[in-house]
Amino acid sequence: MVGKRRLAAQALEKVKIRKVLRVTSGPQSGWFPESAQKVFYESTYRVAEESNRMGIRLQGVAIPRASSGEMISEGVALGAIQVPEGGLPIVLFVEQQTTGGYPKIANVISADFHSLGQLRPRDEIRFERVDWETARALFVEQEKLLASEELFLE
Repeated sequence: MVGKRRLAAQALEKVKIRKVLRVTSGPQSGWFPESAQKVFYESTYRVAEESNRMGIRLQGVAIPRASSGEMISEGVALGAIQVPEGGLPIVLFVEQQTTGGYPKIANVISADFHSLGQLRPRDEIRFERVDWETARALFVEQEKLLASEELFLE
C-alpha cells in the first residue's frame, strides 16, 4: 500500500493563488497611452459574475485607449488580456476563442496560469508588469519544481 502523499510547504507556497498576476506587455500595448497603462497597472479589478471558461471578465476602472478604430482579428493566446470598446478587461481563459479583434494590453505569464483557474466571482486582482526574462525564469523555476521529487512529502 502506498502511503498518503501531500505537497511540501515549498510547493504549496509556489502554487498558492496569486492576487497580483504578473503580466508581460501585450501586442497592442502601444495602442494605450501611458496614462491608460498607469490606470491598468494601478487599479484593482473584481472578477465579474459573467466570467466563464472562455474569459474572465473584470469590473473596475475602464481603460481608455487612444485608438478607437477596429483592428483585424488575429490569433489569441491563453492569458491574453483584451480591452473591448467599453474599456473593461477580459482575461482569455482555457476555452478562449482562437481569434479576437480587441487590442491586448497585456498577457498573464504562464507561471501564473494556475491562479487564473482558482479565481472566483468577486475576487479582487491586480496586475504587475514583468519583463520577458523574468517571465521565462519564473516558468523554468515552476517546471523544475513540478518535476522535482521534493514536491511531495511521504
